[in-house]
Amino acid sequence: MQRLINFLLIAGLTIFIDACNMFAPVDPLTPAVSEVSVMQVWTSGAVVRGKIDNLDPKNSRQEKKSGKIVEYGFVYATQDQPKIEAGTVIKAGDNNPVTPFEFERDITGLTVLTTYYVRTYAKNEGGGVGYGPVAMFKTDDYVFAELVLSGKVVATSKVSANLTVTIASLGNAQISSFGVCYSSTVNPPTTKDSKAEAQGKAAKGNFTVSATGLSLGTTYFARAYAITLGGIIYGDETITFNLAEPTVFTPKKSFTISYSNPYDLDLGQLVSQNGADDMWWYPYNDKPGIYPKNGAKFAVLGKLKFDEVKYSDLTSANLTTAFINGSYSDSKANQLSNGTVLAYVTNQGRYGKMIIDAHGQERPVGAATGGDMQVTILTYDKP
Repeated sequence: MQRLINFLLIAGLTIFIDACNMFAPVDPLTPAVSEVSVMQVWTSGAVVRGKIDNLDPKNSRQEKKSGKIVEYGFVYATQDQPKIEAGTVIKAGDNNPVTPFEFERDITGLTVLTTYYVRTYAKNEGGGVGYGPVAMFKTDDYVFAELVLSGKVVATSKVSANLTVTIASLGNAQISSFGVCYSSTVNPPTTKDSKAEAQGKAAKGNFTVSATGLSLGTTYFARAYAITLGGIIYGDETITFNLAEPTVFTPKKSFTISYSNPYDLDLGQLVSQNGADDMWWYPYNDKPGIYPKNGAKFAVLGKLKFDEVKYSDLTSANLTTAFINGSYSDSKANQLSNGTVLAYVTNQGRYGKMIIDAHGQERPVGAATGGDMQVTILTYDKP
């Protein structure tokens, strides 16, 4: 009897211990493949890129104990095999990403002429941490080139601008390429934005580069850059420039668009024959609205200030040959209420803008008059 009691006690204790093990510290979750690459190094920093091919748990037991990834990134230190407890952590994410994937971060504030060790890490729900292989780099005592971007644009065309970069001094960090980076949305711009690279070997002096793919009437930010052995450097000054809008072909002109007549928007007038017309304000027995003709295209921009709509707003609009509803009996579908601005491109290739000054009156069935719409237009010349 005593033996049976002892057996039951041992069995119960074993079950209890196994149950407790379910709540024991979580096993580290090591990424199956984890790499780190040192992209650039300079006097007080570096750019590192991590690549993780698989963050998923190894087996179902590990899954039950460890769960999903809740944090990943880089850890670095001046000692080999850095760990998050004793190193500096750069958190890159806190989700469970679909693998494989890459991530890149800057390390700043480093000490010059110092060796550093860096690797990726991943932490799971249970607190387990896994590390990737270690990469080593050393900061150098670089003296960087002095870059200056001229304060004005040398010359422009309708799609490009020439800018002058001056290298005042070369420093000791070898320059592999240099030029101007520019953007219409990012201030100051970086090499991740558009860039125009100078030709030839870096030397003291002036270099002219051409910024291309520009839009008329758009303001751009630009600054000089150089990619060196010690990293990317930028000039201190950011300049702004823009390409002037094209000349106006037909100045601002207000007129009445009569019911069921063809209109030429190059000139802003009624035309006597089809073929030169860009639109009709609904023909007989059709639904009220604008009917594009002969390849002319339109886009509704919304209720805007007419004079503040730029040429670049017109060229970037989603212009189509689709019918534009102007029916006031169907108010929910109406797109041509008073104060609405439209962009258009004529069948001759000229861009322009139109504002509805007085909405189109739907002509009663059988009526001899009515059904007109008052508008103001401005049409630009071809670029």
